[in-house]
Amino acid sequence: MSELKKGDERIRIKDIAAMANVSPGTVDRVIHNRGGVAPDCKKRIEDILNELNFKPNKMAQVLAIKKEYKLVVLIPEAVQGDYWWDIIKGIKRAGEEVADYHVKTEILQFNQYSMESFANLSQRLLEINPTGVLMAPFFRREVLRLTRELEERNIPFVFIDSNVESVNSLAYYGQQSHQSGYVAAKIMFSSNIALYSTILLVHMLRSGDTPNGSNQTARREEGFLAYLEKYSLESSYQIVRVNLHAENESGNEEQFDEIFKQNQNIQGIITFNSRIYRVANYLEKRKIKNIRTIGYDLLDRNVHYLKNGLVEGLIAQRPQLQGYYGLTALARHLAFKQPAKPVCYMPIDILFKENINDYKVYPFDAD
Repeated sequence: MSELKKGDERIRIKDIAAMANVSPGTVDRVIHNRGGVAPDCKKRIEDILNELNFKPNKMAQVLAIKKEYKLVVLIPEAVQGDYWWDIIKGIKRAGEEVADYHVKTEILQFNQYSMESFANLSQRLLEINPTGVLMAPFFRREVLRLTRELEERNIPFVFIDSNVESVNSLAYYGQQSHQSGYVAAKIMFSSNIALYSTILLVHMLRSGDTPNGSNQTARREEGFLAYLEKYSLESSYQIVRVNLHAENESGNEEQFDEIFKQNQNIQGIITFNSRIYRVANYLEKRKIKNIRTIGYDLLDRNVHYLKNGLVEGLIAQRPQLQGYYGLTALARHLAFKQPAKPVCYMPIDILFKENINDYKVYPFDAD
């Protein structure tokens, strides 16, 4: 015992017990404050614990208790190459790691263009009665309904991708949406765009969306307009808002045709979601060039148009890490009682065709 010293990782409960001349069970009761130990004995054990700076193995405690945790993830459907596919990849990686803590993960995937799909799976989630929830908060009305029920049941939940500030979530992992919109405007106006030309602000609406779109896209637009206000550019450009519908491609093309007829000097287009490839596809079909286009997220289709020049810039937000950190924080909160930071912003990564090929941000990209 004399060889044991402060901070030594070899120290075990039975070593402490031998030093205090008590049973390991008595030491365990003191460590976990379960009572039933004489005051003088308790003090003797505590003095030894403090002297050696003993910290119990949290992992071992969790495994010994054998309590199971059921985490449910509510996230959009996705195929490989989509933004949400990368988030799911991060979630699955985290799920594999936290499985050792008796944590099981179930993923429910809704149609991101259907409020009814989100509502149905929200009900399914409540029927499962999980220990914790990780969700992408689509469709504000349904999100508020779901989170109210989770709070009533004392079920913690974490948001990824976008935040709902009025809701008491455990944590949020995603971009600072307002700031990313401000950065997008800075890119848009970083070189000469003719004064009094037209800039299109494009929203891709889902079924059940309001004209303002999602909370995230609304904040991005606010940030974009804040840049114009700061530099007194509001009166120098004609800002035209365009609301397209995600599942009506032919109707969207007709709407674009009409917009281009009515506005002969369009020099900039920005989408505040991941669908800039639809704008680029239209420009390609109509052989329209020399328009500055800015969008979000590294979808394969977006990157394709970035490389061929029909998209000038993309803003990325590290989706794999959102999913990975979000699930990990929730599991650690439940299993180890570790506090979670309420707001965890992802970096605002700016990609052009000149740097896209070397862009690597994920610690497990090579897996």
